[in-house]
Amino acid sequence: MTEALFKIEGASFLPTSLAGSPWHPDVLHGGAPAGLLAFCLEREVEGSGLQPAKLSIDLLRPVPKASLSVKVRTLRKGKRILLLAATLQAGDSVVAEATCLFIKPQMITLPEFAYRETPSIEAPHGVQEVSFRDILFGSSGDLPPGLHTTIQLRPVTTLNERGRGIAWVALPVSIVSGHSNTPFMLAALAADFGNGVGQLRLGENMGTINVDIILQLSRLPDGDWIGIDSVALMDEMGIGQVTTTLHDIHGRIGQVSQTIMPMGEYGG
Repeated sequence: MTEALFKIEGASFLPTSLAGSPWHPDVLHGGAPAGLLAFCLEREVEGSGLQPAKLSIDLLRPVPKASLSVKVRTLRKGKRILLLAATLQAGDSVVAEATCLFIKPQMITLPEFAYRETPSIEAPHGVQEVSFRDILFGSSGDLPPGLHTTIQLRPVTTLNERGRGIAWVALPVSIVSGHSNTPFMLAALAADFGNGVGQLRLGENMGTINVDIILQLSRLPDGDWIGIDSVALMDEMGIGQVTTTLHDIHGRIGQVSQTIMPMGEYGG
């Protein structure tokens, strides 16, 4: 992978145009910083045998298309768990905060009565690949390029911005230049696309944005494609949630919750 969402410059990360957002040409798509935070958190546990089980990200401000830094600290370290926190900054401004719970896996035998989810969505192979830009933004030719035009998308259902959708996504470029994408990084990046796949259009020029990402993983995804099965629930008060089940080709791998709020016209 020669292209990437971020390039490393010393101790900082410089976003490329591939990390951009459809909402504004000077800010990043939420999936880009999610993937970056996963990269920085995961490298702290390299070789430990620990597996990421929960990643919580609060998107405090729009993440600018500017030099970014990430600071990671340990909140708790035990024999079987490790809780890390990460702060994403643009200059002196904190733009996102994250925590990640890592757990040491322990193989068990599930009882017969334990509920099991089997693969419930059509596999990505054979599903036609389309563009998020064409599906969600139609003929809006003035939209800036970004992660929404970089990601590979194979919709299983029609994505018509009615608050329900199922699709597969894959990333054809590196998240961080010079580093291969790990399953955790891909899951973190895909987690932000729940609000896109399950987008709820509230009016002619009104959609929703998410202000956080809570990703819980039972296991890491296998393969490049991650399935997203999303539902948006919005109250008349203008506050809602998108709930997403994540899949790989073998079945369910985890779930995502995003808090959503109204947002005006794309690119505005």
